[in-house]
Parts: sequence; structure tokens; C-alpha cells
Amino acid sequence: MSFNSDHSVISSFVFKKKVEITKAGLGIFLNLRTEGLRAHTLASTNFNWTEVNRITRGVNSKDHLPKVATLVRDARIIQHVLRTSIIPKAGDRVNITPLLSIVTFLIMSRQPIDEAQLLIDYIYDLSEIGHIDHKRKKNIALGHLIAYILEKKYNLIHPEQDFEEPLYYNDASFRAIFNKKEPRNTHVVLSETEEEAEPTSATEPNYQNLVQRFNNLEAHFNQRFDQIETHL
Repeated sequence: MSFNSDHSVISSFVFKKKVEITKAGLGIFLNLRTEGLRAHTLASTNFNWTEVNRITRGVNSKDHLPKVATLVRDARIIQHVLRTSIIPKAGDRVNITPLLSIVTFLIMSRQPIDEAQLLIDYIYDLSEIGHIDHKRKKNIALGHLIAYILEKKYNLIHPEQDFEEPLYYNDASFRAIFNKKEPRNTHVVLSETEEEAEPTSATEPNYQNLVQRFNNLEAHFNQRFDQIETHL
């Protein structure tokens, strides 16, 4: 898998056929924004985190604060959804990466994000993990997204269909995070021990036990990752 210079095109070969996933294609097939701020380029070495910390943590600090526990409630919920679905972060639930902090801030401050570019840049980061001199564990969390685009664009389907549709990503994730209209037909995953919550009014969203529900969902995802890695 290779990328062009500005990370707008991913190229590879599948069954000896050249395939491409483009930024424009992500916008079309996943209905994502293709214009806006590029999150990966914001957190430079000289980045001033004062405004980000004020919005996401309620404190004034020029340095990035990595602890999830320092986030305000809304920021903690948003970053949890991000790292379990859109830009997955496996394992460490105590610390938050600079990228997660930036995207959380942009969502809370309602600034436009180049959503398609965010995914391509993140897929590029995951491809770097696959290098032999990289010490981090391989992350296949967005492999299903690549497979979805190839299926829709080229009608390419892997001959083995042993696994159910991955539930850690679906279109509803983007609609919820990026404040777009949510489609009528979406599926929700609940843990086996979780009971259906009582309905709440539209003006009073129910945040009770929401973080715990995300933790239960993430545990389910981790189990699926282990099964897929064992299969591979």
C-alpha cells in the first residue's frame, strides 16, 4: 500500500488488479466532508495548547495534558467515541494522544474538519506501524473501511466471509461525531449485561453511565480484534 505526496490517494494491488482509494472517493462513498482543517498538521512542535486546554479541560496551559481524567465531561465522551470508532486508539485508556485532543477540540468548538483527509492521514499512520523497525503493535482497526471502499468501487470481495460485519464503525458514528443528520436505519451494540435505558426528553440528553457503556463496547471490539489477529 502506497500514498501520494499529499496523502490524497492510496494505491495498492488486490488480486493482481491495481486499486486506488482517493480522498474524493471517501467523500462520495462515506458522505464525508472533504474541506476544512487538517487535524494532523495542527499539532506541531511549537503548537500552543492554551485554547485547546481551555475548551476541553477548563484550564489554562500551553502544554498538552495527556491524561483523560483532566477532560471535562463532554470532551471525555467525544474522545472516547473517537478512539473507539473513527480514529481508533488501542490499549491505553488513561492517556489521550495530541491528535485526539485536537479533533476533540475542533468538534467542541464547531470548526470544520476535513473528515476524509483525517481518515487517510490516520490510515497512513497505521501503515507506518507495519514497518519492521517500528516498535508499536500493528493496528488493523480501519481495515474494514478499506475493504468497504474496494467492495463498492471495484466490487472486490474477499473469498472468505467468516466474520460478521465489524460493529466498531458504521455510518452513524460519523453522523453523531460530526453533527450531521443521522440515517434512519442504524444498528447499536449493547453488552450482554446492559439493560435498555429509559427514554429521555429531547432537551435533556441522558449521559448517565455513558462512559461505562463505551468501555463495555470497547471491550467487545478488543475481543473481535484478537479473534481477527488469531485468524490472520
